[in-house]
Amino acid sequence: MLHIQYKLDRSKKHGIGLFTNEDLEKGQLVYSASPTLDVNITQEQFDSLSEKERDEVRWWGFFDAPSQKWHVDFDVSKFINHSSGATLTQDVNHTDAHLVTTRKVRHGEELTQNYLEFEDEKSLKARGIAL
Repeated sequence: MLHIQYKLDRSKKHGIGLFTNEDLEKGQLVYSASPTLDVNITQEQFDSLSEKERDEVRWWGFFDAPSQKWHVDFDVSKFINHSSGATLTQDVNHTDAHLVTTRKVRHGEELTQNYLEFEDEKSLKARGIAL
């Protein structure tokens, strides 16, 4: 779930992006996973889906190597685009998704994450994400 004021808007990085509607401090919590609303499925469950369903999971979610599960968020956090100079990072003190700011982020800036924190280069390239 998102813990900040935000908006969706056109991104210079990729399609639609998630932008902050407030100033954020370095280390501020922006997102945490919802055990009730987010979807986590095993590889076996993923394999049992139709090809169309697997495509949807690949498009909106990702395979989380540490947990060995496919993860899809229920909210608009799926619009956090990739950047090597990301404004968000996974808080290392948490095993579940817990995104904090890497620096001060100003009102109107796009929120980004370096996807290499949870996905490998091969998977990103297969999804058409430029590194």
